[in-house]
This record gives sequence, structure tokens and C-alpha cells, in this order.
Amino acid sequence: MKNKVLKKALVLMMCGALAVPAAGMAQPMVAHATAGTPAVQAEPTGGAGAGVTTGKEKTPAEQLADAKKNALDQLADYYDALKDSVSADKKADFDKAKKDAETVISNMRTSEQVTAYLAKATAKLDTFVSSADTGDTTPDTTPTTTNNNIMVGGNWVTPVANAGQQVNVVLPVVNMGRTRVKNVVVTPAISEDAAKWPFEIETSNYSQTIDRLPGTDDGGTDMERRRELTWTLKTRKDAPSGYMPISFNVTFENDDKSLSNVTLTSYVKVVGTTGISADGKSSTPRVIVTGFSTDPETVHAGDTFTLTLHMQNTSKATAVKNMVFDIQAASESTDTTYVAASFLPTAGSSTVFVDKIAAGANKDISIELEARSDLAQKPYVINVKMDYEDENVNAYENTASVSIPVRQEARIDTSSIEVTPQSIEVGGEANVSFSLYNIGKTKLYNASVKFVADSVTGGDTYLGNIDPGATGSVDAYLTGAAATTDDGKVKIQITFEDESGEATTIEKEMELYVTEMMNYDDGMTDDGMYDDGSQSQGGFKIWYVLIPLVIVIAVVAAFLIIRKKKAKKAAALLEADDLDDLEDVDLGDDTEETDDAADTSEDGKEKE
Repeated sequence: MKNKVLKKALVLMMCGALAVPAAGMAQPMVAHATAGTPAVQAEPTGGAGAGVTTGKEKTPAEQLADAKKNALDQLADYYDALKDSVSADKKADFDKAKKDAETVISNMRTSEQVTAYLAKATAKLDTFVSSADTGDTTPDTTPTTTNNNIMVGGNWVTPVANAGQQVNVVLPVVNMGRTRVKNVVVTPAISEDAAKWPFEIETSNYSQTIDRLPGTDDGGTDMERRRELTWTLKTRKDAPSGYMPISFNVTFENDDKSLSNVTLTSYVKVVGTTGISADGKSSTPRVIVTGFSTDPETVHAGDTFTLTLHMQNTSKATAVKNMVFDIQAASESTDTTYVAASFLPTAGSSTVFVDKIAAGANKDISIELEARSDLAQKPYVINVKMDYEDENVNAYENTASVSIPVRQEARIDTSSIEVTPQSIEVGGEANVSFSLYNIGKTKLYNASVKFVADSVTGGDTYLGNIDPGATGSVDAYLTGAAATTDDGKVKIQITFEDESGEATTIEKEMELYVTEMMNYDDGMTDDGMYDDGSQSQGGFKIWYVLIPLVIVIAVVAAFLIIRKKKAKKAAALLEADDLDDLEDVDLGDDTEETDDAADTSEDGKEKE
């Protein structure tokens, strides 16, 4: 594109005779000026053909012929410079625009007209070049006319019309014909369509008149002959943004009393509101769900909660009204014979009515729902169907969705807890066993069991994941760490996680006593003295062993003493030859005497 621009500049420089317009001729706005600040060509000085040196001054007819020739040459060069950038589907129209321009230039009656029209013709050719090729997206805003004589005057700048604000629209009119015209009536083309007339219609008559428009024969420059008309207009709030053509119908009286009509078209740059397309059609106002909240914040299966939806009208130009929101939960069930909505409205109706949401505004709507008790722990979809109208009673529909996470209360139970033995010494072990039942509707993740007490250590058990209805078995061994100083309660902490990783701990209790370890020794005290039984070691009384031992020794001693006495008596009788008395001595029958001795010892124990 850069090369094309250079070529265009080179062509215009080479055609010096036509590059300088007639004295005072107003130049139209450059076609691709920066948006809002159209560039205006500097007003040249000098007459037609200024800067051209000739042997003798040319007549007006010769000057007109030269102007036409130079204009046609420049138009051809400009055409050649752009034709490679025109897409195939626009080629025919591009060629036609060139031919039409050549026809108009050939029928021009003054060199001033030729000069003015050339800029318009080249600007027209520019419009066929793709913006992707040129890098320029600004539309052609060159004023146009349907008459070769009455046209929009020079130094015309595109006004900027901001939505909801007033703007002065100035129309400079100049007569490029030789003869004057009078009783000129200029009337803007009013329309209710914002794409054709972006202003509020505040009066029934917008016509303005000009007594007369001098022609070139009346003398004076184009700027001196120009007349300006001004309209103060208020831009509509719903006007579409962009460059918009404004048409003016011009009626005037010629010298021969005949009437002529011409249409002048200029442009305004409208800075409108969003939501309106370039052709003036309102875009569909979108109402969306920007978020939601629940009360309570966590929804459990079987609970009643309030759902609040945060709605927004994304249109910056159009308010919406008569809104009906139908809030329906998706239906699903694990039971194929029974399928129902996940959430049911407590009031029986699932619709909410909202009178109006202004353009760009937000609105909250609420509904009370009940979650089914048999829902699994997961998110459930709620569909929000919306029916509403815009300010022009156009109907619209839209649908949005939100997902509500539902939690199931985890429920567990345990079998009876078996502890074997129920009392251990320090350093000893006890076995603890029981079953863990998942009686809820949600899966337990990373289930584990821990035993907590000052008197025991160990026993930690990892069970892993437990499905609903499944059982986990605990078979742990606890080691006595210290003697029990309380009621012997040991806490059982059962911990598990839900699907979101949130941990829950449930506590149970069991009894296990721990005693000090027993210490058995030989009955000697630390100072070497014999313990008389009043000493105790580890709670064990030594005399519990010594007393029975003494009794046994006493019985044996008595038996031996009696037997010895009988033997001595028998020996004495034998030596005296007293056989009769010897028969009365029974050496083997000492049981009675021994029993008597034992009884005597038992009596001594009782007395003791």
C-alpha cells in the first residue's frame, strides 16, 4: 500500500497543471482522514492553470480541455495503481466507477468543477480496496451531490455527535454554475430510523432557505459565494456508532423560473452506545447469570436452602422488562423406575417475575429449594430459562445454567470393641479389634484409626477408601506405656475425607488398664536383712509364701520328734525285758500324734 500511495503522489506531482485548483475553489475533505479530525486540503491561491507557463494565455475553453485531459490521465493512473488490490468480487464495480467518473469529467463545464470532482472520483475508487490491504478502516466521508453545480462547499469537517448530547451540523452550500439561483430551500431527510437520522425529532420542520446563491459569473471566489446553514440537533441515545451519511434535499429556482432539485450528502461521526449495529438495528440484549449464592452456604442432601442468582443486562443501550425466569433443576436418579428433579421449589412454583432491568444494570433473584435426600455427593445443574422484552416490545429468550454442589452427611458406625486382655502391665500388649461400617450414601476416602491415651502407644491403622455400605476392619495392638492414673479410657479417633478432600474426625472410647510391672526377688532387703513379711515388692507380700513353708517344716519336725521318742521308749522296754509293755508301743502309728502337732501349729498360726 505504501508503494501505491507513493505512486499516487508521484502522479499528482507530475500533473501540475491540474494539481492547483482554480482560485478560491473549496477542497473536499481527504477521504481517509483520521477519525473525528478529517484532514482538509489547504486552500490554494491563483486561478485556473496557475503555475503553468505558456507562450500565450489560453482561452477558458482551452483551459477546460486541458483540465479534463489531465484529470482523465490522473484518474487512469490512479486506477492502475489500485486495481491489483481490488478483490475479484469487486472488480466489476471498480471498473464501472472509473467509467462513470470519466463520463462525468468529460461533461464538466468548468475547470473548477473538474478539479473538485477528481478528488471525489479517486476517493470513490479507494472504497473498493480491502481494508486488509490498505490498513485503513475509515470509511469515505466525502460529501456528494446529484448536481454538477450545487454542491457542498470546501473546508467541510465531519462533526462528532455524542449520544444524548447536542451537536451543530453545518452544511456549506456553493453554486459552481455560471448563473445564480434563488429561493433555495434545504431540508434534511428526517427518519425515525436511527441508522438514517441519528437525532431526536424535536420539530416538524427542519427546512432552511437561502435567498440566492451567486454563480461564477457574479464574480468572487468560491468561498465568497458559499452560504452556510446550521442545525443544532440532539443525538439519540440509541444511535448507532460510526460514520453516518446525512442527506439534504435542495430545491431552487433557476433564472428561467424553472425549479430544480438536488440531493447533497454529508457525514457525521456518531459516538453512540454499544448494542446498536452500524445499520441502526439494535443487537439482542443479553441477560446473563454472573454468579450465585446459597443460604446456607453448604447444601446437604435433604436440606432446604435459598438460591440467589445474580443477573446482569449486558446491553449498554437497551433496558429489558417483563422478565420471567423459569428455574428448573436437571432430573436424574440412580433408580431407573424413578426420575425426578434434583431440587424442588418449596413454594410449588419454579418461576420468578422481574419487572425491569435497566441497561447495564444488575438484579438478584431468589427462590427457596429443597434438595432430594437421596442425592449423591456431587454438583447438580440448574437451568435458568429467561423470557423478556426490550423497550420496543421485541421478545427475546435466553438460557443459562449454574451448578450447585450437594454434600451428603457421612455416617459411620462400629461394631462392639473387643480388647484382649483388658489389663496389661507396662510394656505389655493388648489386641483391639472392631469393624467400621459406612452406613451413609457417600464414599469415605483415606479412612484411618488412631488410639490416643497417656497410658498406651501404637495401634494406628490405615483403612483406605470405604464405599457406601462397605465395612473396614480394625485389628490393632497397643503397647502399655505408663500405669493408668485415670479411669482407663482410651480415645479412638476415626478420620476420613470426602470427595473434596475435607477431613472429618469422629471419636469413640474403650477401656484398657495398664499396671506397673511385677518384680519378684529372694526376700532380702537392700541392707541385707531378711524381710519379715511387712515388706512388699511390686504389691506382693513375702509372708504369703513364708507362713505355709513354716507350717510344713513344723509338721515334719513334730513327726520326727515323736518318732524318735517312741524309738527311745521301745529300746528302754526291750532292755528291761518288759515285753508286755513293748507290745503297746506302735512305732508306725504316729499319725495321730503328728496330726496333734499339726493342729498345735495351726492354732499357733490362728493366734498369730
